[in-house]
Amino acid sequence: MAKRLSKALRGKRRWIGLIISKDIASRTQLATELTQILSVLDLSNKPRIMDFNLNQISDGRSTGIIEVKLSDYGAVRDLLTTPKLGVKSVISSYTSSGKIKLVRERLSEIV
Repeated sequence: MAKRLSKALRGKRRWIGLIISKDIASRTQLATELTQILSVLDLSNKPRIMDFNLNQISDGRSTGIIEVKLSDYGAVRDLLTTPKLGVKSVISSYTSSGKIKLVRERLSEIV
């Protein structure tokens, strides 16, 4: 059996908490939209959707969490934080952390 990598040798990652427009009603729609938005970046790995909570916020918007590699974090966060001119943002970054538990706590506070 192969020896498991120590924690220090595993890949570093960041968790990004998202506010998602009410136009997106499923996890697959979110994946499609994320792929489309992030296609302008040259990412080492595709971000992984960890959570998708439909209609969690009172005005019909949803929340979600994605996992990105540390090397891709800055570019992804900048793209999701700054809206493009003339384009309505359907996904925006709300919070981020190196611990998913903290991101979940922060997203639960905005309900």
